This record gives sequence, structure tokens and C-alpha cells, in this order.
Amino acid sequence: MIDWAGVAFNALWVLGAAVILAALSQSSYDARQQGRRLRERLDDPGPQMALSGGMLLISLSLALLETTLWRRLIWGLLTALNAWQMVVAWQQMRS
Repeated sequence: MIDWAGVAFNALWVLGAAVILAALSQSSYDARQQGRRLRERLDDPGPQMALSGGMLLISLSLALLETTLWRRLIWGLLTALNAWQMVVAWQQMRS
């Protein structure tokens, strides 16, 4: 029997890792094209929002997969912090 909830929750961290890798790849390309250092490019709100979104998906997935309460709370806290960081980056991008 297939555990569809487990498949879905594991798919979240795979998607989060893909978002992070795509953001790093795009930022590396942009930095080379602009003659900037990668660290400077990653400091911009766009890559910060993508990286935070990827980390949000990973931490959410791990919170959903965890069975121990205190570990689930820690992953939930990390999920909330990543969501907050993503919102802050989105607000910086808008202004």
C-alpha cells in the first residue's frame, strides 16, 4: 500500500531543495553577467525570497514528517521564521 501522505510530505522537501538550487544557479549566473560577487547578488531581496521559500518548504516537510512533539515544534518554529524572512524580503522587493 502506498502512503500518499508520506509521498506528498517528502515531495515538499524535494521541491524546496529544487527551489534553492534554482535560486543559487540563477543568482550565480546574474552575478557573473553583472560583474558582481555571488554574495552581493544573494543579498538582494529576490534571491532572499526564493531561498527563504525553499527553506520554508523543507522545514514544513520535516515538521509534517516528524513524530516527536518537541522536534515537530522546532521544525514548526523554523518554518515560521522562514515564512517571516520571506515576507520581509517580499516587502523589500516591493519598495
